Amino acid sequence: MENASDAVEIVRWLRKPGDKPIIKFVTFGILAVVLWLILMIFMPALRSVGPAAIFTAGFAAILTIPTVAAQRNLLRGLAKRINDTLTELTGSSDDKITTKQLRKLIKSGEQLPLLINGIPGLRLHVKRVASAKEDGSEKLLAVITVAPVSSGTASFDRLLEAALYGGR
Repeated sequence: MENASDAVEIVRWLRKPGDKPIIKFVTFGILAVVLWLILMIFMPALRSVGPAAIFTAGFAAILTIPTVAAQRNLLRGLAKRINDTLTELTGSSDDKITTKQLRKLIKSGEQLPLLINGIPGLRLHVKRVASAKEDGSEKLLAVITVAPVSSGTASFDRLLEAALYGGR
């Protein structure tokens, strides 16, 4: 892999993915248990384990759906912006990334190599980064970089020109 200091950053996105759905589900599950205990006083039908489990799971699932939808929309929007930029940089609409590939890149931290007019050197890197704030939140960082190829700087200059000006 090339030295990171040799790379030229072309595009950078930083987005907050929102809360993790599992944490929301557990939080709403605890809230549902408290609500069930209160409702159990007034509704005798809720005084057994079966209805309590169904109520708790249903309540938590219904309130967690917006969090899952928000994360899905965030990944779709990020994939669309990346795809629009890749189409602009590579001049080809064939180099598209799916939300499934984007999720895989986020988990693995790998870089996705791409070609510009048949010349290698364009890389997409998507990762989670910790926020500088003390709230412990994470953000998604997506960066497209152009790195010099092993054949020398003349080739890199052509690659950079193709990336920045679309080969014009």
